[in-house]
Parts: sequence; structure tokens; C-alpha cells
Amino acid sequence: MNRSEQDIIDKAKALLVQQHQAAQAEQRLGDIHGYLNQLEETQDAQSAALDNLFDDMMRLMNGQVPQTAAPPLAPLAVPTFDDLEPVQVSDVSWDMYLAELDTYATRHDVSGLDDPFAHLLTARQRHDLATTFKEEFLLKEAECDRYDYMIASFSGLVAGLIDSFFVGSPTDSKLGKWSDEKVDNVVIKFANLVWKQDKQNGARLRKQPDSIASAIGFLERRFKVNYDARYAQDLKMGEATLNMRPSDHHLKSLAHAPDIIGLFFSILDQFTGKASFVSDGRLLRLEPKEDGTQRLQGGNLLAKLFSGFANWFGHLLSDVSGSSGVRGHDNGRRGAGIPLPFFELFQFADFGKVSHNGQTLSFADFSTKVFESGYDARHGVAMAVPVVFNELVIRLLWGLKSLFYHKNGWLASIPVGNKPTLRKMLLVGHGALCLTDGMDAYIRSGNVPILFATRLNYVAWSRFAFASMQELKHVLGKDVYDWKAVDAHLEQEWKKLSGEY
Repeated sequence: MNRSEQDIIDKAKALLVQQHQAAQAEQRLGDIHGYLNQLEETQDAQSAALDNLFDDMMRLMNGQVPQTAAPPLAPLAVPTFDDLEPVQVSDVSWDMYLAELDTYATRHDVSGLDDPFAHLLTARQRHDLATTFKEEFLLKEAECDRYDYMIASFSGLVAGLIDSFFVGSPTDSKLGKWSDEKVDNVVIKFANLVWKQDKQNGARLRKQPDSIASAIGFLERRFKVNYDARYAQDLKMGEATLNMRPSDHHLKSLAHAPDIIGLFFSILDQFTGKASFVSDGRLLRLEPKEDGTQRLQGGNLLAKLFSGFANWFGHLLSDVSGSSGVRGHDNGRRGAGIPLPFFELFQFADFGKVSHNGQTLSFADFSTKVFESGYDARHGVAMAVPVVFNELVIRLLWGLKSLFYHKNGWLASIPVGNKPTLRKMLLVGHGALCLTDGMDAYIRSGNVPILFATRLNYVAWSRFAFASMQELKHVLGKDVYDWKAVDAHLEQEWKKLSGEY
């Protein structure tokens, strides 16, 4: 049980104890109300007795005989109540409050603390809650018709043809020049943004970056990090071995990965002054021989973490388009970019046998050759084009079919959320794209492993794997819920409650 689940159970216990206190207070109010009714009846009887007594006195004064004997006045019984025991709320911590709740529950024998929700909710509320979860959050079985499969297959086939004729491999990609230019434009704009900001803060800067080479050079100086070694000779190796060159050091340095793994190792390396590399399937933590980088700025841990994130992001953009010494020349060299997200994990696969130029390489070494062939994040932009096209077409046509063919209405036809038919169509569509991509890579590679690997669409296969996992979750599990949708629903309800109070 994690911390958030325990917090929810503790709050449910608090509600159960408060419910017991409210019941005790309500019972006390009922007792007081009954005593007040008894007091009112006694007062009425005493008033009637006093009236009779007054009538008899008047008869005696007139020389008449009293008609009735005056009944004695009944004494008024004063009830006693046990004091209610409130639980202290103000000026105590949450842990102290929970301890007082446990003491109260033990003293008053409050039942149901082992399963507070079963006692807090009525049978009708539990039934309604279960029905709501099944209707809104249960991953339902997809009921696709032949048109759904035709739409998904046709979209995937068209996307596969786009991938085959326009994406291809990094060496012959028709979208390669376009994707490189788009990434270069991002680097130049980011460099100018940082340059202007530093200039406003009083930095002594001269020429503003106006080309990709000058933009990369400025970012390399601005976001220097300690883990940017290009050769093993730049590190204090000791007994360790590391075969690394400038063309693959972005792949073997984990901090250069544009994903959560790269962010973690980047901040770790900046805090510790060491650098993290992968060699022969093992993680190496090495100290640079020369560390001319500035230490993390900030007066507290949060500020230093933000500084580490800024250095990681800025340094990635200085490397994504290659180095300043390579770019900007007439020879047209692209330089070594950064790897695709999670592509660095192949470096841990120090097993297997793949033929390459007469050599037998492990999967880790073979992935290095693939990366050095230009299979980097810039090529990933080109590979994302048919995947995004496929995703948008399937979602759009599903929404139009739901709206005009099934008459489901605008809200139900929005192509997002827990839509079983849409989920199955995306699986089929991306499967068709990957099938087309795999056949094209096999035919055009001529049974050469490096050509086959560089023609595979890494982005498409990653998206298909994600869609397969979603579908597998439903197939293997019974009553599998979309917990992401549940969290969004709970967050919306919490905001609603916060607004009301």
C-alpha cells in the first residue's frame, strides 16, 4: 500500500469517527428533546392542578364545600447526561489527530475501521459507485465493424507508404533535409532567446547567433556540463575500459538521452561531479580529468535541481544538430546528434550476434553502428510524420463516423478517452503501418542488417508497442480500469469541492 492510498484510508477513518460523533450528538439532541416534551407535559399538569386549587379556594371563601381534593404537585426530575467527548482538531498535527481518533474509537468501541468505506457508504451508494466505474472507466470490449477495420487498415497502409517513399533511412530520406532544417531552426531560436535574456541580465555578449554553427557554439559555451567527454582519454579510467569516439559519445553517455533516464543521470552527474557511461553492457561512473563547468546555481535544493534541468535541456539543444566544429561548413556533414528517446537502453544489450561488414557484433555494438549512420533524434522527427498522420486520420474518421453514422452526438464523438472501438482501430492502424514498414525495410535492405535496421521506423514501432500493451491489458485482465481516467475524474471532483468550500 502506497502513501496516497494510506492517506485516503486515514481520511475515511476520520470520517467514520466523525460520523460516530455526529450520531452521538444526534442521540443526545433526541434525549434532550424527549426531556423537554416531558417537562412541557409536567408543566401542563401542574397548571391544571393550580387552576383546580384556585377554584376550591374561591368556594371556601364563599362558604362552599370544595368539589375535589387538590392532588399533590409531582416533583420535576432533573435528568443527567454523560459529557460528549470531542476530538481535538485545531493546533494539532495530522498524526496527533489520527492518534486521538484511534483513542476515541477504542474507548467508544467504534466498529468498521478495518473497512471504513463499507460503513460510510450505503448499499445504494456502493451500487451506484460500482455502476459508474463500470460504465465510465472499465476498458470495455471493442465492437468494431468492417468499416472500422477498413478505415484503420487503409490509414495504416497509406502511412506506411509515406514512410516507405518519404522517410526511408537517414541516408536517402526525402524528409531528412526538411527535418534537419526544422531542428536547426529550433536550435537557432532557442539560442537567440537565451542570448537576449543573458544580454538583459548584464552579460557581456557580442554578436547574436545568426547561423546554426554560431547558435551551437553559443549553447555549448552557455550550457557546459561535466559529462561531455568525447574520448576515454578525457576521463580517469582506472581499471575500467571504454571504447568511445566523438561520433558515439552522445549515445554512450546516459546524460545525453532526451528522456527521463537522461534527465536523472544528468542531474546526478552534475551533483556528484562524475559522468555516467555504458560500456560492454555495464554502467560506468567516471570522473573527468578536466572539469571546467560551473557548479549548480541556487541557494537551495529546489533551485539547484532547476539549474540542473536547465543545463541538461540547454546542452541537449546544443548537441541535437551536431557540433559547432562540424556544422556550417560546405561539406554538408550533419555531425553526431543525440539519440532517440530510450534508444540508449540498447547499450545494455551486450548479447546476441549481428553481422556487420564481416564482423560479428552484439546488439549493443550494432545499435552504436545504427546511431552513427544518422539514426538520431533529427531522423526521429521525419519518422514521426507518418505516425502522426496515421493517428490523426484514424481519430478524425472515427469521430466523424461516430457522429454522423452512429448518431452519438458531439460530446461522445470526441476521439479521446476510454473509447474501446477507437483503441482497437489505433492498434490495427499502427499495426498496418509497422507491417508495411517492416516489409519495405526487408525488401530494400537486401538482407543487410544495418540497412534493415536504419529503414525501420522506431517511432512507429514504439507507438504500436504502446497500443499493444493497452489492448493486452484488457485481454489478460478482467475488469481492467482506465486508472488515468479515474485520476482525472477524481481531480476534477476535488477541484469542484475546493471551489465550493
